[in-house]
Amino acid sequence: MKCLTSLQRKPLMEFTSAMRNGMYSTLVKGYMQSRRLIATVCAVLMVLMLSGCIFETPEPLLKVGTNQWPGYEPLYLARSLGKYDAGRIKLVELPSATETIHLLHNGTLDAGAITLDEALVAIESGLDLRIVLVMDFSNGADVLIGNPTINGLSDIKGKRIGVETNGVGAIFLHEILNAADLQIQDINVVPLTVDQHVHAFTNGKVDAVVTFEPSRTQLLRHGGIQLFDSSQAPGSIVDVLVVRSEVLDTSAGNIQLLIDGYFQAIDFLSQSPAQATTRMAPRLGITAEELLESYKGLQLQGRQENYILLTGSPSPMEVTARKMARTMAKAELLDVAVDVRDLINSSFVSEGAP
Repeated sequence: MKCLTSLQRKPLMEFTSAMRNGMYSTLVKGYMQSRRLIATVCAVLMVLMLSGCIFETPEPLLKVGTNQWPGYEPLYLARSLGKYDAGRIKLVELPSATETIHLLHNGTLDAGAITLDEALVAIESGLDLRIVLVMDFSNGADVLIGNPTINGLSDIKGKRIGVETNGVGAIFLHEILNAADLQIQDINVVPLTVDQHVHAFTNGKVDAVVTFEPSRTQLLRHGGIQLFDSSQAPGSIVDVLVVRSEVLDTSAGNIQLLIDGYFQAIDFLSQSPAQATTRMAPRLGITAEELLESYKGLQLQGRQENYILLTGSPSPMEVTARKMARTMAKAELLDVAVDVRDLINSSFVSEGAP
């Protein structure tokens, strides 16, 4: 093979160098562009991750059960005011607290609005519940309504008394009997869920009924006589929002949304009572004026009141629950005074509180 002279090699070397330099420049430019693209993508992903826009599992729908009661109605007012996302919170209206507790037991509901005594009975039966909100104290809205033949509280001896034995009626009947200086054997108890009260009374199946709003207003329309109310037994009836303990972590955001909406609704009720009751009354089957009147028998609890009631060690509500559990055990409404040390969860009312 013939060797190339230096004069012959020079053009070839220059051509090869030019090719190499061009390819290198192209490769460098491509590499730098790729790095910039990767860096941009990483930055976007980081922003999205920090803002919670991706890789976040949505919380399951929170199903909340209630029966009709003015103290629970602000939940529905909050919904009508647009405070609840239908994909996050579902309010389930039920005929009685008995049904609410039943659906909490079988897992159909995640939360429920019930009375403190009902919560204690449910816990004794095996439900692991937490109180996350105190909704109201009854101060006259729970009543004993009798027919016109009953002249006074002492006249209920030997009478047929309708009462929801698995609900708040049981503890309130205990207070009524104490006030009348009677024993349970002195009356004829007729078990009735609250949705049966008006029909049983108006059809003469009972002589008196232990009931509450809005049934109270409806019974008075039918000629019933109010014989006793919860203002005569202060602190005996407390309405609370309970959640099953296992949903505290999985649905914390939705629980907070539910409670914040409740507080906003009672603020709206306080600031615009006529407008609020006009929205709420049709669901309860009474007029706006009657509903507004019924709120005189309730002490609704806002965020500040809840912060006071649910915080501390022990909290005032824990002390109340312990006292009620002892009273119920003594009255044989509970087999034993249930342990209430883990009953209260104040985390959802602490935000924004003083």
